[in-house]
Amino acid sequence: MGGSGNAARRMGGSARTASVLHSALTALANGEPLPQELGIDPQALVGLSPSEFADALVDAIRPIDGTQDAEATRDSVARALSDMLDQNADITSLTPQQVDQVTASTLGYDVALRIELDVGKAIIAKAPTKGDGLERLQEMKDYVREIVAAEYAEERASVGTVGRAAIERISRNAIQQAFEVFEEDGEL
Repeated sequence: MGGSGNAARRMGGSARTASVLHSALTALANGEPLPQELGIDPQALVGLSPSEFADALVDAIRPIDGTQDAEATRDSVARALSDMLDQNADITSLTPQQVDQVTASTLGYDVALRIELDVGKAIIAKAPTKGDGLERLQEMKDYVREIVAAEYAEERASVGTVGRAAIERISRNAIQQAFEVFEEDGEL
């Protein structure tokens, strides 16, 4: 990924996607129309099952474009929404904390998946054994998710709300921190 600063810049699209997801889920929870940028016809959503509704959101938030980055982000949004559907079958009425949970999960999954795609082979190759490398890669992915969760908790505690600018800042900070830690350890 080219170092912590470059990684944070490259992942800017992930932060924007998470911001759009946050806005969409907040609008749904407040009974407001979905953001126009999604291009979703509200009538097209009527009668969809919760999982079909989630799939429609994924398609609108991050359309398929065939790039590795887009596919990683799509998968991350889908995983985070699926996790929430396991807890709450109605993603149209989430609490602000649940919206934050989905958004933070999306970022955590996305950054972790990108790390695996971009530097996973190098981490595994530098390890004494393949098992050690896989364990170290998992540690890195878990660390990223923890950073994102901690940054969200800190933002919510200090400001009370997590807006679009904060989401982008949290994402950049988490990415940069993870890469700095693992660069220092010689894993990247």
